[in-house]
Amino acid sequence: MANNKIYVAIGEEAIRGTKEAATIGFVPVLSPSIPKLEFDEKKRTEFRGEDSVKGASSYERMGQKWSASIEMPFYTESGSAKGMTGKILRHFFGKITSGQNGATGQYYHMAYPEADPFSDANLGTKALTVNFNINEGASTRNWPFVGGRVKGLSFVQEAGSPLKLTSELFGQKREAPSAEVGNPVFAGENLRCDYNNLTVYTGAITRTGPAPDFTGFSFGSATIIKPDKITVKIENGMKDVLRIAGVDYPDKTRMGQFKVTAELTIDWEDPASGFSSVSEFNDWAAGDNSTNLFLKWDTGTQAGTGDNHGLFIDLPVLKRLGGAPEYGTDKDPMITLKYEGLLSGEAGYIAGVMFKNTVGAI
Repeated sequence: MANNKIYVAIGEEAIRGTKEAATIGFVPVLSPSIPKLEFDEKKRTEFRGEDSVKGASSYERMGQKWSASIEMPFYTESGSAKGMTGKILRHFFGKITSGQNGATGQYYHMAYPEADPFSDANLGTKALTVNFNINEGASTRNWPFVGGRVKGLSFVQEAGSPLKLTSELFGQKREAPSAEVGNPVFAGENLRCDYNNLTVYTGAITRTGPAPDFTGFSFGSATIIKPDKITVKIENGMKDVLRIAGVDYPDKTRMGQFKVTAELTIDWEDPASGFSSVSEFNDWAAGDNSTNLFLKWDTGTQAGTGDNHGLFIDLPVLKRLGGAPEYGTDKDPMITLKYEGLLSGEAGYIAGVMFKNTVGAI
């Protein structure tokens, strides 16, 4: 069998487009996820004394960029430089507020949409390098994709599986291949978020601390939901533009609008207590469109005395979009309920993501 070797290391560039392959965090990937190189190549159309009816004679390359969809199991930390998983979230939202719980010792990191992510107080000139290490025949080389931006995040949790995070990225160019980064190390398995440490809530959520820089959450009388599958997708509308700036790759990123969608697949039933998918459907049909969801993964692995590595996704206001009950002669009826996020004046965001680990700052 031929060599079949891939690993990915994320670095944060101090200046966009300047490769970072030294301070890096290794992340496992679930699919090859090889970034796609895109070149703006145009046929030469000038009159040069040729008989043009015979066909074009050459192309001109006028621009370049790359895009990638990287699927990974979600770990609260990355291998080597532990904070690089968090950097992906920071470069998507534009900001993360970090702190330490004085009583339990673990660090928390609160992310939410930032209107001006590239201000000096936030990302400034920073970007991401995706160091994609791949075998070229018998030797392994690093393909550094520089100038990376994160435009979308998708969290998918299915029963019997780890939490899958898909990061949608784009960037400026691939630098010349170099020697492989080498010595990949990854976070311990006990830092992975799995289906059996997820609890899904709806209803009363207590947020601790000033909005939107919350320091913790509690759930009191919130109702627990037990779906077969749940998906949360967040987009920020980022787009790169090619300008007359002396380079042949995009050098300006413009913001769009943050958007959130959620779906959960669950039994079509109306129990005497707890969450009712029938009531949820009927509330949508009657025009009662406002609800909320909160997802909490607790790995069970301590990040400090008395508290654990974990991930929290807060969707404070969701518009119900309904769904269609699914019947079959050979199975119980199911439904996939759909939602769209709205900005919450109380929470201060359309979606908030907190994770806890042993990293002091992201």
